[in-house]
Amino acid sequence: MKKTFMAITVVLVVVIVVGGLMAVQVIETYNREIRLRNAISAKQRDNQNEYDNLWKKISQAAQVSQAQKDALIEIFIAHARARGGVHSGDAVIKWLQESVPNVDTTTFNNLQNIIVGSRDSFTMRQKELLNLKREHDILFDSFPSGFILKALGKEKIEVTVITSTRAEQTFKAGKDDDVRLPFGDQ
Repeated sequence: MKKTFMAITVVLVVVIVVGGLMAVQVIETYNREIRLRNAISAKQRDNQNEYDNLWKKISQAAQVSQAQKDALIEIFIAHARARGGVHSGDAVIKWLQESVPNVDTTTFNNLQNIIVGSRDSFTMRQKELLNLKREHDILFDSFPSGFILKALGKEKIEVTVITSTRAEQTFKAGKDDDVRLPFGDQ
């Protein structure tokens, strides 16, 4: 009787320990997936904010440039009128020959820096999102966490990566032979 009782006690202790370890594994896997899911969701929202900010900065800096260009044109016209009228082509040519105005390109340089910096920052945020997605996928693709998560009804999370039609077509074709700059009529 003592041996039977001892055997049953040992079996129960082993079952409880194994069950406890399995419960801890399930809870740990579930919590890790939740942390990654929340981080991905927050990063996705943050990327929307970053993208919105990128276009607002570029747009507002470009509007300043447009305003400066318009002001410069007004100065040219006013100076030409003072020298004999806008319609007098000779006066404008003579004025330009006499004094070529120094145009402040600081705003255009700032605009270029804003564009490059903002795009680089956005690209980095996209990479951070993809890194979180990679970690989440590894959790689903490895054992036993993938089994546990599927048993709990969890699925892999999808992310949106902002790209261009040109990039998608290049990756489909496997080539990029176009060396022209992406602007102007070339």
